[in-house]
Amino acid sequence: MNKVLTFLILLGITPVLASEPEQKQPSLQQQFQGIRDNSEFIEPFRMVRAYQVENFWKAVQDTLREMDKALVVANQKISAVESEVALLKNTISEKDSSVEEMAFAGSHIAFMGWDIPKTKFIWIVVSVSAGLLAFMAILFFAFRTALQAARESRNLYNEVSNEFDTYKRNTVEKEVKLYRELQDYRNRLTELKSA
Repeated sequence: MNKVLTFLILLGITPVLASEPEQKQPSLQQQFQGIRDNSEFIEPFRMVRAYQVENFWKAVQDTLREMDKALVVANQKISAVESEVALLKNTISEKDSSVEEMAFAGSHIAFMGWDIPKTKFIWIVVSVSAGLLAFMAILFFAFRTALQAARESRNLYNEVSNEFDTYKRNTVEKEVKLYRELQDYRNRLTELKSA
């Protein structure tokens, strides 16, 4: 009868305990200490009430279930964090590669299909420009020299042409003079013959 009454009391207390989840339950260590303190000591044994052991066992199972749930949640959070870390690593590696590409693009120039460092390209452009300027200076001086030679040749040609014209005029004048003298001589001869 005592056992039946204890069982009925336990059945009445269990729903009350189950309906009050807000109440903070004592830890397993405290519950175990409570069972030990409430146990009766009969030499050399301790007598523990069965409902206390069952309640303790249920508390242990509830604690293990909560730990399992917490472990599942923690594993989910860990996997989420690991995937986020992997995503961040990929993002960082992409950004690093884009930074390297930008640094490479900033320090190199694509010229006729070749990637040439900018400093080398600048030296090439400067040397080619200096060479072209030197070549242009040489051409300018050669052109100037040729122009001066052409002027001198033109002046010389003009002098020779003037001298030739002068000679030609003089020659024509001499020829005319000689022709007149010859004509005068012919006229005298004709006069002498007719006289």
